[in-house]
Amino acid sequence: MTAGIFLIIPLFFLFSVKVEKNKVITISKPIVITQARKTPAFYLYQQANNLEKKEEEEVSASVTTTLLSTEKINSVTLPVQLAEMKLSQSEIGSSVDYGFRIAQTQNKQMPSIVAPAVQEIQRNESLAETKTVLVQPNQSPLKKWATVRGKFEVKDGVGVVDHIVEISRVEEGQVREVGQIDLKAGLYSIDIESPQGELVARIKDRSGILIGMDTQKVINLQSRGQYFEGPFIRVGPPGGVAGNPVIPSGGGQTIADNSSHVGLGRSAPGARNLPNSAVSTKAKNDASGISVSLFSEQNRLEKPKDQFSNISQNSSTISLITDKNENYTNVVSIRQTADTSETPLFTNRWVNGVLSYVSDQMKIEFKSKGAPIIIGRVFSDQKPLAGAKVQIESQPGINPIYLDQFMIPNFKQEETSENGYFMFVGLEAEEYSVVAFQNNKIIGHQMFIADMDSIAYQNILTNTAPRAVLVRSFDAFSGQPVDADIVSSDLEDIIETQAGLASFRTNNSLGISSYVVRTKQNYMPITYVQDSRLDHVHVPLISEDWINKIVEKLEMNPAPASGTIIGFVPNIAEYDMYLISEDYDTKQVVYFDQYGQISKTQVAGGGFILFNVPVGAREVVVQEKKSERIYSQVHFVKNSQTSVSHFSE
Repeated sequence: MTAGIFLIIPLFFLFSVKVEKNKVITISKPIVITQARKTPAFYLYQQANNLEKKEEEEVSASVTTTLLSTEKINSVTLPVQLAEMKLSQSEIGSSVDYGFRIAQTQNKQMPSIVAPAVQEIQRNESLAETKTVLVQPNQSPLKKWATVRGKFEVKDGVGVVDHIVEISRVEEGQVREVGQIDLKAGLYSIDIESPQGELVARIKDRSGILIGMDTQKVINLQSRGQYFEGPFIRVGPPGGVAGNPVIPSGGGQTIADNSSHVGLGRSAPGARNLPNSAVSTKAKNDASGISVSLFSEQNRLEKPKDQFSNISQNSSTISLITDKNENYTNVVSIRQTADTSETPLFTNRWVNGVLSYVSDQMKIEFKSKGAPIIIGRVFSDQKPLAGAKVQIESQPGINPIYLDQFMIPNFKQEETSENGYFMFVGLEAEEYSVVAFQNNKIIGHQMFIADMDSIAYQNILTNTAPRAVLVRSFDAFSGQPVDADIVSSDLEDIIETQAGLASFRTNNSLGISSYVVRTKQNYMPITYVQDSRLDHVHVPLISEDWINKIVEKLEMNPAPASGTIIGFVPNIAEYDMYLISEDYDTKQVVYFDQYGQISKTQVAGGGFILFNVPVGAREVVVQEKKSERIYSQVHFVKNSQTSVSHFSE
């Protein structure tokens, strides 16, 4: 995380920032450096031409037109044991029962993806009237389950003037049906084939930029005779990504919630040499020094409370909160789109006092005064959770320290107090997966990025009512189901897909999920990465023969301490792709089409391979050229391992 990267290697993240009147940060046109952009692609094109035609045909053999790597869904042809997927009676009211759902879709071709119907809202300024034009897509015949109708409104300043409005039912990330909206009456109507998934409403301008959005689950439908009353759709500004720091206020205290104060309310033992009043006055005067940057310091928000807009709903980025006045310790966290949780700040005085107290009590001496610290907080149903235990997944021997109600480490305490806080000290600068337990059951997890002279902070958010997640594993280019074994921090047991299909239940409601995937066939082991909030996991499996031929023919020599990232971009025709890393050689980038064949440029339905990516937390950014919309994903690159993800809404 080094400031000024634009001057060193401007190729990696080529966009500047403009500030709208409402102070929301957006992206302007990217700067194009033609020679630098085309040189790697030109070399790759030359090398790709050297591939033998026969071997290219082998790579794309047995390809069908149904591509799960682009999130199109194959039919389920083999039975699944429903007994493994039943929910208890108390869970049925709040979670989708995929056992019943799978039974309904067995031996049946699921509907193919359809283009969303859009309503073009045309504004005649001279007549001051609005006309709604419904544009019908070409879609397959619908087996109607029911008609769903409900109220529709726009809010929070979202306007409809020469914009496009659409409403659809989305299931497993795929549009199933499209509906209609009556703006004057404030109503919507949609015929659906199944009461699953979500209703998604969007308002876009003519360039494709998202102006407003709302998503509501298709649950608790009320019968009204000939139709069902659906959820109230309220379209507001789309969610952005923000650091959400808790800025010092009042007496200079950093407020973590309405009932507790972090850092200044009561001094930790070992930090009593400065009166609280003096600290409060100084902190109050220096609050203006706090700043928030996103995308690994590539974008700095004008104000700490601003958010970065025009970013896809499943994106993640690395945030850094700093204080130029050096009253507060740097905080590194992973932020996701529409995450409104707060990031509390901690005074250097409090941090030094805690470390001194821990050192005295545990009779240890830290390797470095600036060694990374993990601080986190466990929430259940949006409230701090008492009675939870935490553990670093890969290093269970590192014991957590729980903070009492006064934010003081309590070594006799074996679980979280009423404020939900925990911490780990004496760490190395790397990434850690922290799992939260209650009653010996996994309830949530989060990834923490530990840096020197910084606090790695995350909220572990969990819900008491579990939700079901459907898993599909398939060949990335043929779409055929492939059985796989899948392990995740969410899971106590290994998931074994049958006919490429399985499901599990989770209480986790925020974060990035990493699924370690292995098969008994000729597919390479991968780590699949995605937003933990999704209700489905689509795992594209990559043939070892396919990747080995590319490595051999393009002479991609492995670099030490590096891994590989493979990204699938299913629905964007023209885009730019960046790896945020100051020392990455862009000649290591390879593009491919939807059939797995090497391409000299980005291709819709295809993707890219980043070879020799330095290990550590790395951000990959895909920027759509037409709308400048950003699709960002944090990957945790490990030596000689492959990380895979989708870049889509």
